[in-house]
Formats: sequence, C-alpha cells, structure tokens
Amino acid sequence: MLVVYRPHSGKKMLAHKTWLKKMAIQRQVNLQWYATCGCFEEDVAQVKLLLVHHQQVTVLGGDGTLNMVVNALFDGEQVSRSTPDKRMAILPCGTGNDFARSFGHSLAQWRSAVFSECSRQVDVGCVDQRYFINMAGIGFNAEVVESMAGEKRFGAMSYTFFGIAKLLTYGGMDVKIDGVKQSVMMCLFANGRHFAAGLTPTPSAALDSGALQMLAIPACSLPKRLLSFALMLVGLHTRLPWVKVSSGQCFEISSQGAKIEADGELIAVTPARVTTHAALLRLNVPNSFDIA
Repeated sequence: MLVVYRPHSGKKMLAHKTWLKKMAIQRQVNLQWYATCGCFEEDVAQVKLLLVHHQQVTVLGGDGTLNMVVNALFDGEQVSRSTPDKRMAILPCGTGNDFARSFGHSLAQWRSAVFSECSRQVDVGCVDQRYFINMAGIGFNAEVVESMAGEKRFGAMSYTFFGIAKLLTYGGMDVKIDGVKQSVMMCLFANGRHFAAGLTPTPSAALDSGALQMLAIPACSLPKRLLSFALMLVGLHTRLPWVKVSSGQCFEISSQGAKIEADGELIAVTPARVTTHAALLRLNVPNSFDIA
C-alpha cells in the first residue's frame, strides 16, 4: 500500500501514522511512504511512478493533498490504463477536510475504510486538464486563497479571518459563462457540499450525481453579501432570491484573466472549461457503513 502524507508534526497526522503502522504490522501489509515536497508537479510525477506498483493509495492530509493524488492517479497513460483497479483511502488531517466532511464519517469509520473491501465510485471535476476533487471557483474564493498565500497559521480559522476581510472589500467581477455575461461576487463549481473549512455553499450537491452544481452569488450590496454568507453556515442561502444554483456536466468560462481556485489552491486562469468525470474515483468506505 502506498501512503502519501504532507510532512508536519500535527497531532492528527502523528496519530494516524502511529495507528497505520500498527495495523499494517498486525495485518502483514507492506507500506511505502511518500512525504510530499510541496511542489505540485514534482509530487504528481513521483506519486504517479509509485502508483504503478500499488493497488491502493492511502492519503493522510486534506483537500490539497487529495487534489495532488487524484491528479497523479488520472494524469498519464501508464497509470490511466490501470486506474480502474486503483483504490483510494483517506485519513483526514488537513486544514479544511471539506471533501471528507461530505461523507459524515467518524474517525473510527475512516480508519475502518483503510483496510475495507468495500468501495464506492465518486465523481471528479476537471478544469481543462487539471483535476479537482471537491470544488473549484472564481471570484471571492479565489481572492481569499490568493490573499492567504498558503498562510494557515490559525488552522481552519484562517479561512474565516481572511474571508471576512475580503468579504468587506471585494467588489466582484464580470464573467461570461456558457455565453451569458454576468457580474458575480463568486461562482463555484461543486462536486462536494462544503468549502472553506465547513461552509456549505452547495447543500444539495452529491459526489456521485454525475454532474457539478454551479452556485452564483452576484456582485451585490454588503448587507446582501453578509446575509448570503451567514446563511451559508447552515446551508440556507440558496433560498435567497439573488443566489442562483444550476447543474451540468460542462461549463465554458470564456472571459479572460479570472483566477481559478480549486481545493484550496490557485490552479489556472480563464478562459477555461470546467467538466465532471462521473464515477472516476474508487474510494474505500467502511465495511459497516450503509451508504444511502
């Protein structure tokens, strides 16, 4: 089994590593460890090479580490030919863990899934040739990620601090999506339901629906912005008349120069095509968990 992790001394990470080593000895499973270096291209290349020799990759980390591993799984001829046999397991220990949050699993259930024989197929999104696992977007969320510049000193609260500052100052942008011009504060293309360490912008999104949900919040007044994000905490903002939700398998962003954020990282600029690949990823789930 290949184990990919982001090297740091966080308590959750250390606990997962200790548990995994113990269980591997008990089950007589050989583990090959790969510590990410932080350079996306280099990490993808290295993980891609290692995946040739393993049927399962277990990821210790958050959405950014998952994003890198998904791109290693599905980018490259050699790996792609064997991808149907590859499985992924997750031990969440990142800053946001928004993709994992969509499943509602407990720590014990995630650990149970590592050595489980059960799996489910989940969708994977794509911006041009770059895959994402949870959510991509333009506007406010991309501005927040850029302003953070990788700084997560306050853990999950980092998104809150930087988000509030940007919410008060960001005025929105003009975009053209599928030929329709609009002025937006934020436009998300969602595979999962959560982002920014727990906000729920797309409460009805499903990881196995075969489609992405597009959430558009227009460039509106400060009171409307504040209300939109306050209700997003409980997933009720979609009831607001100015918030628009649609779904589709492909979205064309034809406007120029907008930064695109996905899974907590800036990955591209527009123009771009955002698509979904249905049931592309085989994800381990707990043996005892009844998937609805």
